[in-house]
Amino acid sequence: MKILCVGDAMIRGEAFAEAAQKLGAAEIVAGDWETDWDSLQHRRLVVEQQGPGVESVPPIFLEHQDTEMALGLFCPFATELMDALPSLKVIGVARAGVENVDIEGATERGILVFHVTGRNAEAVSDYAVGLMLSEARNIARAHAAIAQGSWRKQFSNSDYVPELKGKTIGIVGFGHIGRLVARKFSGFDVRVLVYDPWVTGEVPDGVAVVDKETLFQESDFVTLHARLTNESRHLVSQHELDLMKSTSYLVNTARSGLIDTDALVTALQSGRIAGAALDVFDVEPIPQDHPLLQLDNVTLTTHIAGTTREALTRSPELLVQEIDNFFSGSTRVTLKNPEVLERPGVRDKAAEMIDALGRQAPAR
Repeated sequence: MKILCVGDAMIRGEAFAEAAQKLGAAEIVAGDWETDWDSLQHRRLVVEQQGPGVESVPPIFLEHQDTEMALGLFCPFATELMDALPSLKVIGVARAGVENVDIEGATERGILVFHVTGRNAEAVSDYAVGLMLSEARNIARAHAAIAQGSWRKQFSNSDYVPELKGKTIGIVGFGHIGRLVARKFSGFDVRVLVYDPWVTGEVPDGVAVVDKETLFQESDFVTLHARLTNESRHLVSQHELDLMKSTSYLVNTARSGLIDTDALVTALQSGRIAGAALDVFDVEPIPQDHPLLQLDNVTLTTHIAGTTREALTRSPELLVQEIDNFFSGSTRVTLKNPEVLERPGVRDKAAEMIDALGRQAPAR
């Protein structure tokens, strides 16, 4: 059995190959898709926005067309790639979002798609809290002023610079990251509101689930942690911005498409909201003539919310653990397309992989 590990500038293929050894007896091949950091940031964003078919099939896959399992992070898995690898049975990506995988195409071809939920949840939730503090307390602006030789004391929000105690934090999207944000704010003595139409089960004490309008009207800080889908695109439009308090702040460490950027620029320019902090943009790097760069009430960072040593180093191991759990018979697996198991022959192919890896078939 051949396992092809295709890394990139963020996580190299060797890291996936080392983790994949846990799966059993296999021929493991390692390589990389895009090793230049800046090019990776551009190409991954284009893939996320336009789909994996925007890229041609990476040459390394064409060199190993007998691959049965492919592991990676950002490399694109389009239907053209799947058709070029007739033996492919498993795709694994070490991230929660699977925008770089054609899920429908994989399911139609009987290919199991594994992903990792929560690999960078700690990192992103930390960062969201940090961005709130940085924007509201002018931390980055004060540093920039000192670096430029100015001892700045006055800012656009100087009349209402807030403390967090007693404020209302609105969390849009209450998955793993959103729940961690709520937990980390529990020590700040704040009120927490959540909007997420998919919330099921109980929510933690001190958290109230509300409708979208209530959240935007009552929150002093709104932080976005939702998935970008056709339904959630421009979830924050002029309507939501008009609902917000003039002293409130918007934070986005999720996906740029969740916000209508033009509407946000207008709201910031007019002082309709106090400020915003953004780690993601429609085009990355953000163009030098972008109107956001002319504003004094926004904090911008370079799409680094999820980039910590821990988030990167543990990702291949977390992915392989999910696949290992499946092969071991566990029902707690982040299989992105579980419906594929109902397609004819898929379970038989899984059993063949288990046998080829020298593993004992689990009782199911």
